[in-house]
Amino acid sequence: MVTPPAHIILALAICIAAPYPASAQQAAAKRPKAPPGMVYVPAGPFLMGSEKGDPDERPLHTDSTRAYFIDRYEVSNRDFAAFDPSHRFPAGREDNAAIVTWSRAEAYARWAGKRLPTEREWEKAARGTDGRLFPWGDTFEESFVTWGPENSRGGSIAKPASPYGCFDMAGSVWEWTADWYKPYPGNETPMEQYGETYKVMRGGSHFNDWAMWRTSHRYYLLPEQISRYPVGFRCVKDAE
Repeated sequence: MVTPPAHIILALAICIAAPYPASAQQAAAKRPKAPPGMVYVPAGPFLMGSEKGDPDERPLHTDSTRAYFIDRYEVSNRDFAAFDPSHRFPAGREDNAAIVTWSRAEAYARWAGKRLPTEREWEKAARGTDGRLFPWGDTFEESFVTWGPENSRGGSIAKPASPYGCFDMAGSVWEWTADWYKPYPGNETPMEQYGETYKVMRGGSHFNDWAMWRTSHRYYLLPEQISRYPVGFRCVKDAE
């Protein structure tokens, strides 16, 4: 039996999930109101992974999420200092992304009544349902990127948003996810880093190239060692 390509499976899944498409106005009316600073991501399937990226991105497959809210921007230094007054950062960077270890990010999320996003939640919020390479589309554009942690959130020239309204999901700082670095189902390429030692981070940062800013790119880091990488985070909240 021949398995259809992932994009065909996704299209069929969407049709089955929504046999009677609603108008844009009806869809907006049914959308729950997002908490302040967050955007809504509806339940349903999307394309995850890539056949053209690094081996750990394979296979391209259809995944799905429940409905959730996700922060429009990364958590800022100002936000984090409200939780932890001992948090230190350079003067004038109150609105820049907070760079913290995984455990501190997870503690902030719990304090805020939220949690860290899973890999699939992060990728869906960045990518939408059309399998795009970057949050804004399939073509790389330098003016769309907030280049690093020295820039304030939303600091790119063009200020593009992801399909659901998130900013800085390519560039700015890397972002923690909740997940351990493990292979996707069906991936048989061995990696000694797989397991429950490293946490997955997404999004790339200032010393990376366009390949690491792709929506499907994954990387791994010891959760408490961020000396070489500027890693921030954004939070999610279940939409009941």
